[in-house]
Amino acid sequence: MASVATLNSRIQYTGNEESVNWEGRVVDNTSGFKRYMREVVRPRIADAESHFVSELRGLATTGMETEFVECVLNAAPTSPKDWEVGEALAECALRDDSDRQILWPWNNVRDRRTPRASLPGADLVGFCCEKEDVVLLFGEVKTSCDTKTPPGVMSGGSGMVWQLERSATCLDIQCELLRWLHARCRSQPYCDLYREAVKRYLASEGKELLLVGVLIRDTVPSGRDLTARGRALSKQLQDPIRTELIAWYLPVPISDWPALVQGVAP
Repeated sequence: MASVATLNSRIQYTGNEESVNWEGRVVDNTSGFKRYMREVVRPRIADAESHFVSELRGLATTGMETEFVECVLNAAPTSPKDWEVGEALAECALRDDSDRQILWPWNNVRDRRTPRASLPGADLVGFCCEKEDVVLLFGEVKTSCDTKTPPGVMSGGSGMVWQLERSATCLDIQCELLRWLHARCRSQPYCDLYREAVKRYLASEGKELLLVGVLIRDTVPSGRDLTARGRALSKQLQDPIRTELIAWYLPVPISDWPALVQGVAP
């Protein structure tokens, strides 16, 4: 039986302040990273797309309908965006982390931000299971080839820090995320996980959360990417809210990722 591809990395730097932790991880093995992207990340992006296409084509019964089906399919984006690949990579990397169990409770079908937006307020929504505890996980993913350190995506009105703060403090965003999650937790084991995590959330008056910010880069590793932002968040988001910032430094240029996950790059 063929082995499952893994994203092997080494820790370049770490830091913590109050209830905020951050670390930078470097992937050195280019061939191993490419295999992980092809074998693990690619299915996360594609999901059931092939089944959708074949069924849609099967429903066309005339030549005119068949032509129209192809027009519909050709109108959809054919290549994933950099940020889509980055979000899928972040989901897979967090899920495959051996230090804990992270679950994304939806039926293989990823929600795309464009053209239909159905996940408000956060890029990542799921559960983190540690020993006997289950907590809600809200997260943000930023994919950046910006040469600045830290990159611009970490700050400002649409930056990671601001978005994490909003996920932790805005009840309207939390309500929408809970509603979105509830619709995807109708079956086991997710139904029980949802109930347990939300009970903890309610008992803590909205503070029992794990916030995760993932920065994905193709640049030289630098602790400056996360240190100042981690310290700033430690003053805003305090225990029992836990915040983790993770920067992944990867060996293949981000611009090559869409072709890589489509299988058209070596």
